[in-house]
Amino acid sequence: MTGVIGINHSSAPVSIRERFTFDKEQILHFAGMLEAVPFIKEPVVLSTCNRTEVYYSIHRDCAEKAGNTVIRVLLEYKGIDDDVTGCFYSLSGLDAVKHLFRVAAGIDSMVLGENQILGQVKQAYRISSELKLTGPVINKLFHKAFEVGKRVRNETAINQGASSISYAAVELCEKIFEDISLHNVLLIGAGETGELVLKSLKDRGCTSVIVINRTAERAEKIAAQHGARSVPWEGLLVQLQECDIIISSTSSKEEIIGKSTMAGVMRKRKKRTIFFIDLAVPRDIDSSVRDFENVFLYNIDDLDQVVAHNYEKRKKEIFQAERIIHKTADDFESWLNTLNLGPTIELLAQKFQGINDNELKKLKNRLPDNEFKKIEEYGRFLQGKYLGLVIKNLKKLSLNGSKLEYLDLVNELFELREGRKE
Repeated sequence: MTGVIGINHSSAPVSIRERFTFDKEQILHFAGMLEAVPFIKEPVVLSTCNRTEVYYSIHRDCAEKAGNTVIRVLLEYKGIDDDVTGCFYSLSGLDAVKHLFRVAAGIDSMVLGENQILGQVKQAYRISSELKLTGPVINKLFHKAFEVGKRVRNETAINQGASSISYAAVELCEKIFEDISLHNVLLIGAGETGELVLKSLKDRGCTSVIVINRTAERAEKIAAQHGARSVPWEGLLVQLQECDIIISSTSSKEEIIGKSTMAGVMRKRKKRTIFFIDLAVPRDIDSSVRDFENVFLYNIDDLDQVVAHNYEKRKKEIFQAERIIHKTADDFESWLNTLNLGPTIELLAQKFQGINDNELKKLKNRLPDNEFKKIEEYGRFLQGKYLGLVIKNLKKLSLNGSKLEYLDLVNELFELREGRKE
C-alpha cells in the first residue's frame, strides 16, 4: 500500500513550512536516509513553496509506524527539536492515493487549479526515479497522478483565469494600488514563479518592471522576453530606494532583505511608502521590516483574500474533478490489490509442482519409460487443472486480492512456506 506524510499551507504557517523545504541535493540525501528504513520503500519528496510531502510504499501492517518514522527522520534531518508534529498530516492506502491526485489536479493548492504544481509533482518523481528509488507501486501511482492532473485541466475549467500564486500576487498589488502601471516594480528572482509574475505584470500594462537575479543571464533572458529591464545583483539597494512595489521569489536559503538594510533604504526614500510581497519559502524578507513606518510586507500566506475570491469563481468545477480522482484512485487500488495475489499464486504453483515432482520421482525407476512418460504427462495435466481451479476461485473470493483473509487462508491450507509480500 502507499502512504504520505506532509505539511502544507492549510496545516502550518509559512514560518513553520519554510523550515522543511528541500532543494535537489537535500532530497537526494534525505531520500537515501528513508531508503535505509527496512519497512519504507520507494520514497518521493515533493517540496514547493506551500508544501513538503513524502510519499512511499509500505506493507499494510506498517502504516502508522511508517508515518511516525518518516516524521522522526525528517525532524532529525532538519535538526528541529521543538514539537511541530501537530502540523503534519499522515495518510495511507486509498486516502494517500486520492491526496496525491488532488495535489496533481490543483485541488489541494492555495490557488484552486494551480498549474505549476503538476510540473512540480513530475519533477519530484523524476528525482527519485533517476536515483532508482522508485518501484512498481510508486511508478504506477505517480503516472496515474500525472494522468489525473492532465485530465482535470482538460475536462474541467478549474484552472481557468487566475491559477497561480504569481497571478494572485499581482491581483493583490491591484488591490493596494489604484493603477499599478503607474509605479516602478522590482522583481527579485527569475525562476518559474518570477517569470509568471513578470508576465502577469506586463498583462496588466506595467511598463516599468525591473528584474534582478543572482544569475544575471537568467534575469536578462526573461526581461528581454517580456519587455522588462534587468539590472545586476549589485544594484539591489539602489532599486529598493527607487521602486514602490517589490515582489521577491528567490530560492535563497538565507534572507535577502533584513531590517538593517531597510533602515538605510527608508532614509534614502525619505519615508515614501514601499510595498513588499514575499513569495519565497524560505522567506526572502525579514518580517521585522514591518516595524518601519510606510513599509508594508505581505508574504505568501497573506494572499488568502485574493485566493478566496478566485476559489468562489471556480469551486463548481471541483465536483467533476473529484469524479475523475475517485474513479482513477479506485482503478489504482484494484491494480494494487492484484499485486497481493502474485506471491500467493507463485507459491501455489511451486507447491503443486513440488508435489507432482516428488510423486513422479517415486515412480521413475519402477515403470518402463513409455509408461512413465504417459503418467508424467497426465500428472502435468492434473497439476495445471487443479492449480487453475484454485487460482480462479481465489481471485473470485478475494475480489482480485482485496480480501486478504482469503490469501491468508490459502497460505495456511496449502502450507505455503512464505507469506504475502507487499
